[in-house]
Amino acid sequence: MRLGWIAAGAAALLVGSGCSGPAGDDPVEETVQAVVARDYVALGDSYAAGLGGGGYVDTSCLQSKANSYPQLWIDAKGADAFGETVNNACSGALVGTVTNRQLTALDEQTGWVTLTVGGNDAGFVATLQQCLLGSDQTCAGSVKTAVGTMGSNLPGSLDGLYTEIRAKAPNAKVYVLGYPHLVADPGKGVACDALTDGRRKTLNAASDTLSETISKTVAAHDGFTYVDVRKAFAGHEACTKEPWIHAVGNDISESFHPNADGYAAYAKALLSATG
Repeated sequence: MRLGWIAAGAAALLVGSGCSGPAGDDPVEETVQAVVARDYVALGDSYAAGLGGGGYVDTSCLQSKANSYPQLWIDAKGADAFGETVNNACSGALVGTVTNRQLTALDEQTGWVTLTVGGNDAGFVATLQQCLLGSDQTCAGSVKTAVGTMGSNLPGSLDGLYTEIRAKAPNAKVYVLGYPHLVADPGKGVACDALTDGRRKTLNAASDTLSETISKTVAAHDGFTYVDVRKAFAGHEACTKEPWIHAVGNDISESFHPNADGYAAYAKALLSATG
C-alpha cells in the first residue's frame, strides 16, 4: 500500500459448530470465522509522519522512513506482533484531512491505531510565526485566537473523528498521542531567537490547553487511550542545551518538530502505554 509497510499476513480462526437438519438428514456443519485483529494503522499530521526525523520517503507527506514514532514502535515490538502495517499520516493534516483521506485502511481486522492530530487545527504554525517574528502583543493575540479555537471547534471535530475511527475499526485499540511543550519553560534553557521567557510561557500554556482538550475528548470514547508526552520531553524542548525539538534552522519545515531523539521518546511513551 502507499506509504505503508507490509508485515506478516492476517490470520483467521475457524470454529465448527454442528446443527441438525430435517429428520433423517445428516447434521449440517457450519463454520464461523472469528476475526483476528492484528493490523496496525498510523494516522495523523507531521508529528505522526515523522517530520524532523530525516530520511523522508516522499516529498509531500514527508514521512520519515526510519524515525517516525509509528515505525520505531513497530521495531520495538517486533514485526511478528502485527499483521499488515500502514502509515497514512501526512504533514499538514487537519482533523478533517484524517477523517476524509486517511481512514481507508481501517477495517475489522485493524487491531491497533495510533493518532496525533489537532495542532494544525489550532493554528499553531501561525502562532509560532507571530511569536518569532511579531511583537509580544501579536504573539499573545495569536495564542489567544488558538486557544479560542481549541475550546470552540476542536472538541467537536475530534469527537467526530474518534467516532468514525471506531465505526470503521470496531476491534481496534486506539492510542492518541499528544504534543510536547515546544520550548523551554521560562527561566530554563538557553537564549533562542525572539522566544523570550514571556513568549515561552504563553506558548507552553497554549500547549497545555491543547493537551487537555485532546485528552478530555479521548476520555469520552471507549477503547481510546491518551498518551501524554509532555513529561517525556521535559528538559529537552527547543531552546534547551540538549533539544529533542528543532528550533528554527536551515530546513524551515522541520522547525518545532521532534528530531530523531524526540521521536524515540514518543515511541518509548507509546510502548509504555501499550505494553
